[in-house]
Amino acid sequence: MNHRHIPATLRRHCPAALALAAALACASAQAQTWEYKSYKKTMGGQYSKDSYVIGSISVEEKDGKSFFRFTAGAVDACLRGELAANVSKTDALTTIEPASTLAGCETIRYVIRNDGSGGEREVKRGDNWVKDGWDHMLTPKK
Repeated sequence: MNHRHIPATLRRHCPAALALAAALACASAQAQTWEYKSYKKTMGGQYSKDSYVIGSISVEEKDGKSFFRFTAGAVDACLRGELAANVSKTDALTTIEPASTLAGCETIRYVIRNDGSGGEREVKRGDNWVKDGWDHMLTPKK
């Protein structure tokens, strides 16, 4: 098809429309990843602050939905695979709440400071969110 058959208005605006469509396509599949310190259990069944694996957590937004992935050694069954997640962002914080598909799993969330200085893992106890008290890093993965 010869470009002379395309009206002048379309010839002028098509490049801008194509650029906008490409930007929207890229925005619909954005991912963020943070380093995560995952603690291991000792022989006695307790977690040890001296025994851990460095892994990552990531959130990817696809088609208007958020998905969570956890990678760090032997991952708890409640967090395996790609899970739907509720993600909220303010200027200061990103909060990620993965939705486990298994019964009996703790409700957890990650509250990450957007300045890159880390964050907290919190567990839901009744109606309250409680920090788990461990340093999980939660710094941007480089």
